Amino acid sequence: MTEAGAAEFAEFGAAALDSFQALFEETEHLDHRTNNAHARELLGDLLIDLMHYAQHRGLEFNDILAQANGYYLSEHNSPDVFAVGSTVQLDGPAADEAILLGHPTRGTVTGLLVPHDGPTEYNVCFLGETSSRTIIDADLEPAPPFPSTSTAQGVISDPLHAEETLVETMARIARADLDGVRPQQDDLDDHHVLLDALVTWNGMDDRNVTDLLLAKVEPRLTTSQPKAPVTGASLSPAQLAAQDFPIPLVQGLSGRHPTSQPSPRPTGPANARHHGHR
Repeated sequence: MTEAGAAEFAEFGAAALDSFQALFEETEHLDHRTNNAHARELLGDLLIDLMHYAQHRGLEFNDILAQANGYYLSEHNSPDVFAVGSTVQLDGPAADEAILLGHPTRGTVTGLLVPHDGPTEYNVCFLGETSSRTIIDADLEPAPPFPSTSTAQGVISDPLHAEETLVETMARIARADLDGVRPQQDDLDDHHVLLDALVTWNGMDDRNVTDLLLAKVEPRLTTSQPKAPVTGASLSPAQLAAQDFPIPLVQGLSGRHPTSQPSPRPTGPANARHHGHR
């Protein structure tokens, strides 16, 4: 499905208002599609009912409205906000602290909240984290785009996609090593180029990047997965290490546990406005 634009989004809203109007016989004379006064009246009535619904469900309507406002500005490519999916980096003291702790400073915006009164808040996903963190706009600045990286699975231009693909690739390589078979050459090649791209973009060394990703690899080795086909002699730990793993992957996984991450602000689906299910 092609992505919807502003005109189609507006038509979705108009259709919702048509359905709301149809609930009440006394509003049959209103024509919100051509009369601005009628549109304001119906929109106001709908918002009042939605406020009642939110209260009935125990939801904070103002927070929902602030999030909706953020997505609206993002969809309009407003210069006042970072769009969902854009790359950002920590700035000022927040960046200094992350660097001191050896943490990534660059990430991807996965959501935003623009309150009526207060700073804009962003949900930002950083390398190795399983959930996004809430960062205020004063602590962020634009980051360089992720370098387009050619892999056996296509060209990857997004850091989140690159990370997920690398984690899957690392898991397949580790599973092959556990099974005593040689990993697929495409996986070895993809591991090399994706690790290099993530290392370069994050400005970190390969050992730190690999360590951050190992916690994501481990759970995938404990679930049932199809075995990689045998393509040749088994790869020894020394050969595996030569493929850019600082230590043999299986050895690095033993005894490891995923580090805890801060809980994100509850925002519903990662992208409730994702055009894919419209």
